[in-house]
This record gives sequence, structure tokens and C-alpha cells, in this order.
Amino acid sequence: MSSKKQDAAYEERRAFFDERAPRWMDTFYRDPATGRLDRHRDQFTRLFQEIPIRQGNRVLDVGCGPGVLVPHLLERVGADGLVFELDYAPRMIAVNRELHRDPRVRFIVADVKDIPLEDAACDVVICYACFPHFDDKPLALAALSRVLKEGGSLSVAHFHSSREINDHHRKAGTPVMHDRLPEAGAMRSMFGEAGLAVRRSIDEPGFYLREALKTPVSS
Repeated sequence: MSSKKQDAAYEERRAFFDERAPRWMDTFYRDPATGRLDRHRDQFTRLFQEIPIRQGNRVLDVGCGPGVLVPHLLERVGADGLVFELDYAPRMIAVNRELHRDPRVRFIVADVKDIPLEDAACDVVICYACFPHFDDKPLALAALSRVLKEGGSLSVAHFHSSREINDHHRKAGTPVMHDRLPEAGAMRSMFGEAGLAVRRSIDEPGFYLREALKTPVSS
């Protein structure tokens, strides 16, 4: 794909998310039976049993959208922790900011490849429901690894299997119809190249998680 076509596709995808930002929480997380934003309560419980977040941690929530993870993260990082909410869609961050006014949350509008954080700034990085949308996945992982402390945890997570999420995007039509979660071997290779050692892989109906630790840099 030419550079101009790549740029056009990038902007089309960002506009796609911006346009849906005000309705995102209701569309995907509100339970019609209860009226509460707890449609995936059991999956969130499971996810945060798997991801090692501790009191005082600094957590980067990548592709955060309107911030569905924020309450879960604030509960776990405690009074001394920080949560960085990063998304390249400005309206997603605007909605997120309105919903979450806690001073422990920092909002960032930026592409995953251009994260404006210092090296080793974070203890935990979470890519929830966003990894297929990264244009250059190896470059994105390298950027995420850069801001992660040695021994820190990086997770890619979905509340679908890889097959389910890829089928969902294919049926969604443009501009996300070609956004895919790579197969297991390709993911393991990309993680390794970014200095991330996979320690947990789950890919089953209704739940996907690939969690890794940043390995020491060879001298």
C-alpha cells in the first residue's frame, strides 16, 4: 500500500472511532437487562486475576477508548498509583475525560508508535480490544516495550477468541474489516523481537490473553 493510501486508511479508521465515541460504552458494555455497565463483569474479573497489577503501579491503558478499564485499574493501583489513558482518537479521550475525573488518571492523545512517556515509565501495559487496529504491530510492540520497566507486564486482551475477533472485524466492514489479531506463532515472534517473554497464553471462545514480561537487555 502506498504512503498516501496508508495515511488515508489511518485517518478513516480514526474517524470511525471518533464518530462512535459517545455511544461506545452503551453499545458494548451496558447490560440491557440491568441497565448497568456490567455486561462483561465476569470477563473483567478473570482478566484482572491474570494481570499482575499492584498498589502504587503506573499502568498504561493503550487504545483506551472511553475508559472502560479505568475503574478496575484505579481500584488496583491504589492511592499512590497512576493510570495513563492513551488513544489516538481525540473524541474517545474527550468522553473518557468526562467520565473519569480522578486525579490519578492522565489522558494522552497519541498514536501507539509515538507514546510521549519516558523510557521505563510504566509497570504494566494493557492493550485491551485494540491490538488488531495497530498499523505496524512490531513497531507498536517496540514502543510499548520501551515505556515498560524491566520485569514489567504487557498484555494483549480481548473478550473474544482470536478467531471470533477476526471474524467480527471482517463482518464489520471498512475501515476495520482488515484489522486482524495475528496467529499465535506470529504473535510470539513479535513479542520476542520486542524483548517480551510470553508467560501466559489463552485463546478460547469469549477470552483471549497474551501476557508477557519485559526481559533484561543483554549487555
